[in-house]
Amino acid sequence: MKYALTGRMSKEVDRFTIDKMGVPSLVLMERAAVSTAMKVAEIVALFRRNVRILAVCGKGNNGADAAAAARILSWQGVAVDIAVIDDDRKETEEFATQMTIAGNSGLNFVNVSAIPEYDIIIDGIFGTGLSRNVEGIYADVIDLINCSNNVVVSVDIPSGIDSETGAVLSKAVKADATVTFGYNKVGNMIYPGKELSGEVTVADIGFCPEAIKTLNPCMYFTEDDLRKIPDRKAYSNKGTYGKILVIAGSRDMSGAAYLSGASAYRTGAGLVEILTYESNTDIIKKLLPEAIVTGYNEDNYCCMLEKSLKKATCVILGPGLSKDITAHNITEEVLKRCEVPLIIDADALNIIAEDISLLKSYSHVAIITPHIGEFMRLTGLTKEELLKDSVAAAKCFAQEFNVILVMKNAVTVVAEPCENGRAYINSSGTGAMSKAGMGDVLTGVIAGMLSLRIEPFSAACMGVYLHGIAGEIAEEEQGSHSVMAGDVVNILGKAVNK
Repeated sequence: MKYALTGRMSKEVDRFTIDKMGVPSLVLMERAAVSTAMKVAEIVALFRRNVRILAVCGKGNNGADAAAAARILSWQGVAVDIAVIDDDRKETEEFATQMTIAGNSGLNFVNVSAIPEYDIIIDGIFGTGLSRNVEGIYADVIDLINCSNNVVVSVDIPSGIDSETGAVLSKAVKADATVTFGYNKVGNMIYPGKELSGEVTVADIGFCPEAIKTLNPCMYFTEDDLRKIPDRKAYSNKGTYGKILVIAGSRDMSGAAYLSGASAYRTGAGLVEILTYESNTDIIKKLLPEAIVTGYNEDNYCCMLEKSLKKATCVILGPGLSKDITAHNITEEVLKRCEVPLIIDADALNIIAEDISLLKSYSHVAIITPHIGEFMRLTGLTKEELLKDSVAAAKCFAQEFNVILVMKNAVTVVAEPCENGRAYINSSGTGAMSKAGMGDVLTGVIAGMLSLRIEPFSAACMGVYLHGIAGEIAEEEQGSHSVMAGDVVNILGKAVNK
């Protein structure tokens, strides 16, 4: 598990390491500069010819990092110059020190108008502390960088990206690579910042790890975390791994129920029962013979539901359910009677959105998995309002309604339902997964993680990550346009064992 910080948190980690631990600021800066220079040197090697490099610097510590990287490269015999954005802003002490060292090292200082003449730009205009819109000469310089045919390496975060949200503060550098220090930054992980950051390298520059213990940073997973998925015990049976009840599908709509049930089996569930409209039972039995398939109709759904709920250790509610009167009644009954972890998706969420008090009345573990459209209906907010700060929006809703919220998007965010609760930013997945049925698969994967007795918040996070990894493998095998939800189901085993 790794952590992603905001600008405010990054400042606190800096302060803790410097003031409490006594590590000089210039020591951290030198290590940051070495890491940046190493990345630039990798890119230089790809040119296979002499290149010209320009460090474009603001007068803060981000600019000081860039200038120090330029000096290190120059000592290695690389042709590198420095351009300082000349305005009336006060320079930091560290920046002044780096300018002195650069001058002593014989580096050339040029005007920012020369940017198009260089092959590689080191972007050190703004760092993670930026919170205002980019204007004036800074906006002009960023436009010039983006319009020039350079390779751009940003220092810590592309200049102009809000480190808290990933938003563009009116103008932002489009980097090919970003070297970020100590920990990744939230702004590098959430769109549009994610796209503008290019390839992100997290460089260890010597921050004290104690510094983040009081900060509650966002989490994210890497492939190493897949090893945390528990092994299957030799001395076990199907009952060891729970019974997942999937309440899904509607008249002649069986696909969502199948995808959800199959993915639960593929990720560890011992037994899956699918409770669906009676016209779907034959086809689901053929598609998934391992499942118990129970049919209901408008007259007997209440009785069938009561029987199935008694045996379940986890319930999925909503995929393909429809919004007819029977679906409304089923949703209300489940929220009244279910006493085990409940995963709510799709049509059940749309039904709840019509009466949000239904969600507030549920007193057991609930994991809800809305995409942005469904989340808009649940909150009454616009897409722009939700995505302005998706982490904050997710945490606020999770706390208010006492649910684990899986806010599905190009970068999915998972939030825990308590004050100062954990938040997870997903780092897996691909645009190839922009297809119908992917959300149904996700509900089953999360249920599978719960069946392995992973605690609910971690199960939701691991489910999201594993789902994305399976999508990446499917893209490698099928191509970006040809991946279907069923492909992801069938590849889940490879993803678990990756």
